[in-house]
Amino acid sequence: MKSYRKRKKRSDDQLSQLQLQCELAIQAPGGVSKVLHLIEGASDDDIKLLNEALYSPLVGCIFRLGKNTTRNGNSTQSQLQLDELIEVCYRRNLSVHSGATFGECFHRPIIVAAYYGYYSAVRLLLQQGALPDLRDGDGKNVFYAAFQNPTGRNTLRECDKQVADTLWDMGAVTCDLGEWRKMNQSQFGCVCYSNYGSAGGSSPHRSVMYQSLNNKCLQTMKFMVEKGCIVTDEDFLKITKCKLLKRFLSMVSCMESPTSLQKPSQVTTQTFQRMKSWNKDIDWSFPPTWKVAITLCRNCGLPEDIFRNNVVPFLSRDWFYTKEQLQRPVMQQWNLSV
Repeated sequence: MKSYRKRKKRSDDQLSQLQLQCELAIQAPGGVSKVLHLIEGASDDDIKLLNEALYSPLVGCIFRLGKNTTRNGNSTQSQLQLDELIEVCYRRNLSVHSGATFGECFHRPIIVAAYYGYYSAVRLLLQQGALPDLRDGDGKNVFYAAFQNPTGRNTLRECDKQVADTLWDMGAVTCDLGEWRKMNQSQFGCVCYSNYGSAGGSSPHRSVMYQSLNNKCLQTMKFMVEKGCIVTDEDFLKITKCKLLKRFLSMVSCMESPTSLQKPSQVTTQTFQRMKSWNKDIDWSFPPTWKVAITLCRNCGLPEDIFRNNVVPFLSRDWFYTKEQLQRPVMQQWNLSV
């Protein structure tokens, strides 16, 4: 099922009575508590109608609670309130795959919860069978949403980090492309690939690694590297053709020095040239095609120490892309500047 396909809008007279009551309750004072009582007291037929409409009041409730989120996270009260509502919806057999449309976009509870940093809610929804690889109407999955900061700051909040940790701990995301392909061969594939980004919408095909670079969020980039993520061929091409390579190298050099994590230093021409070539500290950032070529070159018969110390450092990543790929003009709507 393509979760980001366009859905037909329903007029008010097509909505079930329970759905109308939930939507009105969400906007009223004490809305989350009112929705909880509505779901608890609903008949089985009313719940069935909500499931047939693919509607879940969880989305609206999370949006309402999330409006009060801060750079330090969410209040304990809102987390407990949301967790209780999720439990009630589960007991009443409300589909965990349903959602709600706001504006022109279809939203899913687990993705909205991840966006606002409700890590306990994300854990509950995963335990109840929510599929993390399903996307919303903007093409984002739960992993991508976890690293988007709703406060507009280019920082990784502790609650967002806990959402990402939860996804990893529960096996909802993998850094291994082969494992991801193997686990997603079945029709019930439900594992996110950490180096894959959004698809469509306002952020087409951008990975979390690329976004962390573009937003100058060293915390996210460091978190991803520690989890075993890499800069893929696709990421590297975006970096080069959008003139972000110098920023990337600057951030990598900062990661090598813990004392400069908070303040990226200026990169000299010598440092820039050195970082473009391989060294063991930035091996993780080199794309798979580069490593395949290196493996093939090893068959030339040179001693390993000579090959690794005198040949590999001079093999630039740029050699593995065409001139057109490296010099493609920057798309103005991306608004990417160094």
